[in-house]
Amino acid sequence: MSAIRMADASYHGYENDNELLMNLNYDYIPPVDIKTEPYIPENAHGPYIQIIEEPKQRGFRFRYECEGPSHGGLPGASSERNRRTYPTVKVNNYVGHARVEVQLVTHSDPARVHAHSLVGRQCTENGTCTLDVGPNDLTASFSNLGILHVTKKGVMEVLTRRLRDERRQQKGLHHLFSDAEDSSMVKEAKELGKVMDLNIVRLKFTAYLQDSNGGFTRALKPVVSNPIYDSKSPNASNLKISRMDKTCGSVFGGDEIFLLCDKVQKDDIEIRFYEEDEEGAWEAFGDFSPTDVHKQYAIVFRTPPYHSMEIQGSVPVFLQLKRKKAGDSSEPKIFTYVPHVHDKEEVQRKKLKPLSHYEPWRGGGEQEEEGGEEQGEARGEGGEEQETSEEEEPTNT
Repeated sequence: MSAIRMADASYHGYENDNELLMNLNYDYIPPVDIKTEPYIPENAHGPYIQIIEEPKQRGFRFRYECEGPSHGGLPGASSERNRRTYPTVKVNNYVGHARVEVQLVTHSDPARVHAHSLVGRQCTENGTCTLDVGPNDLTASFSNLGILHVTKKGVMEVLTRRLRDERRQQKGLHHLFSDAEDSSMVKEAKELGKVMDLNIVRLKFTAYLQDSNGGFTRALKPVVSNPIYDSKSPNASNLKISRMDKTCGSVFGGDEIFLLCDKVQKDDIEIRFYEEDEEGAWEAFGDFSPTDVHKQYAIVFRTPPYHSMEIQGSVPVFLQLKRKKAGDSSEPKIFTYVPHVHDKEEVQRKKLKPLSHYEPWRGGGEQEEEGGEEQGEARGEGGEEQETSEEEEPTNT
């Protein structure tokens, strides 16, 4: 059966299908098979697909099948209460019909198939959604996307099926897999499931152009959106530094700082110091362990050394919180490195110099004992000399 793309019109009030078809404004699109490889080579003036409205990264909830559909589709990044936007892409440098497909992929590169599925009016059972655009307006806006959260028990099964569909599109719809290929896909699905984050997804958009036979087999190079975070996950909140007890420290590092922040995960957070200028970029990380993260709202850490120990004055750098897995970060704060003060007069050494006239139990040493004995001997000799002089005095008289 052929497919039709309906223009914006009202299709209600007709008594039968024939009357509807007589008054319907539509573009004829012949039946096609979609293939994902190979992509059309890119060139300076050739067609390409571009994301013109990213999805909103936070605040959207992934729902399990038992919870029912989402309340409203995935909004766009610039969506507001009175002005709704949705994830949108556009095919540039091309005139004609095109078919745009979107699917979920992992947040890490290279993008791989994800276990979650897209659901909505334009979506299929395999978790992908398609829109037909053209010949004049080649903008595709996906206004009714929901994200179906798979259970942990179902990850392996779904990934195996997705990998099989991916291979079939590459090799042909009628390709028969061998036992070795099936075993390889099961093993790959198992490894992929171990590292997959079920709280983060991305949208992968692929555009297919018509070939000489009218089929949508000419795939453009896909584009991938920014990450989308499940609103109920621990990493859904934005990172924020609320307060620090110190904002400056020694160029040698090692200063202990107490930092207050919004909710963080102790195993997925780091404190990044960085500097970007004309001479190049520098970064280092604060020193702390997971046990130094207190109740998810405070971190005690030590500052890293600055890359140059010979600074002549104060040097400001940036400091921010950063998630290890997702890579997102907080708004930066200023931290100032100060030069090391040399003790030219050796005041500190003189303060620590031991004093000789204290007894050992008061902090003295062997020198104090020897000094005491010498003083006693001197007093004894002085007494003997005084007695001798008293005895000799009458004789002289």
